[in-house]
Amino acid sequence: MTAETQDGAAVLDSQSVADYLRQHPDFFSQHDGLLADIELDHNCGQATSLIERQIQVMRHKIQDNAGKMADILSTARRNDVQFEKTKRLVIELAAATQHNGLTEALKQSFTGEFHADAVHLALFSPLIADDNHPNLTSVEANNPFYDEITALAAKNWAYCQAFKGDGLVSLFDTQNELKSCAIVPLYLRSKALGVLIIASNAPDHYNEQLDTLFLNHVAAVTARCLGRIQA
Repeated sequence: MTAETQDGAAVLDSQSVADYLRQHPDFFSQHDGLLADIELDHNCGQATSLIERQIQVMRHKIQDNAGKMADILSTARRNDVQFEKTKRLVIELAAATQHNGLTEALKQSFTGEFHADAVHLALFSPLIADDNHPNLTSVEANNPFYDEITALAAKNWAYCQAFKGDGLVSLFDTQNELKSCAIVPLYLRSKALGVLIIASNAPDHYNEQLDTLFLNHVAAVTARCLGRIQA
């Protein structure tokens, strides 16, 4: 926008100047003598040339971008590690031919590689005599905590919560001082087969902010393996 003085002369406002310079980025290369006359105030209160200020701005941008790139690389490395751990677990689950082997694979992976303190697999179907793994339970209607435990699988996706409730406590060794847990419902098509509980002594190890994408993947693989074993 422009304004006029009393004698009718046009006066450019600062926005018009800024818009013109933005549209003509080579302006100062064509009028390089102006650069020596331009001064900008910065945080320390001293005057600096435009070129020096541009260098400062570019340096800050480079540092900011370097920090973002470091975060991206760190996340990628963590994802690579988790992928390798998950691949090993899937291979072990696929090799299991009985409930005991499946339960042991889950226990070894989560306590040995994912830093959980306890794991339990509760199935909503009868077990045979050979299904005697200490981390495996059949939860049927005669179980005093049947309603409470089956309610854990009301959601068809993994979630985290504080470790509390008589039903949960009944599945684990009372010597454990468990504080948080991940609840992993196991569904095959629309049928609930059971629930996998992964617990930690740390109150914030499993919390609402935890990304459960990996746990849902484990749930899908475990449910398919259970379907194969129980067929």
